[in-house]
Amino acid sequence: MTSPHLDVYDIAFLAGGLDRTVDTAVVALVRSRRIRVHSPGQLATCDLSRRHPVEAAVLDAVGPTGHRSVDTIRWRLREDERLLDVGRRLRKAGLLGRLGAAVSVLHGDRRTLAPTRAGQRALRELGEHPALGDPEALRVALGGRVAMTDARQRAEIFEPLDTTLHVNRRRSRHDIDHSDPQLAALRARATGTAGAYVGIDILDSPGPF
Repeated sequence: MTSPHLDVYDIAFLAGGLDRTVDTAVVALVRSRRIRVHSPGQLATCDLSRRHPVEAAVLDAVGPTGHRSVDTIRWRLREDERLLDVGRRLRKAGLLGRLGAAVSVLHGDRRTLAPTRAGQRALRELGEHPALGDPEALRVALGGRVAMTDARQRAEIFEPLDTTLHVNRRRSRHDIDHSDPQLAALRARATGTAGAYVGIDILDSPGPF
């Protein structure tokens, strides 16, 4: 039986690749209070202690100051050797992919990764008899962020605050102030301002990598 030799990050990589591994580590770090939710969808470090190379990589990606989204953390770790080493170990153990998949692991392309029959069997065994660490982190490892049972925490970690500003739908297009070029342009539309919006992008706060 292979599964007892796998940790939660091995399971995450086997089940969902590098991105799943990052998501799992983020959840584990939030729940162990080493990362805090700065605001919805924005994460900051509060304890830089490292217990695993994958956790160390995620803490480095968040950085000691500022705050990052999960998407930014994923992007920063696309070619991090600490993450790619997980895939290499799984390949060497005969749990992950074919030759093409192994090359993809080495070069950071995760699209062709897939568990072998032995890998699939290990995942089934773990799903039937989970016994590894934090149960919420294991749920993410096996089934992705949607598998979290704490919906509130899932939203805080993964769902950014909606910052879209909407134009008042009840406002008549004849009342638009022509001194505002964006709103004046809306007046020329036959449909008026219904459904129009102005988007504001909230960037991750600056901070050293």
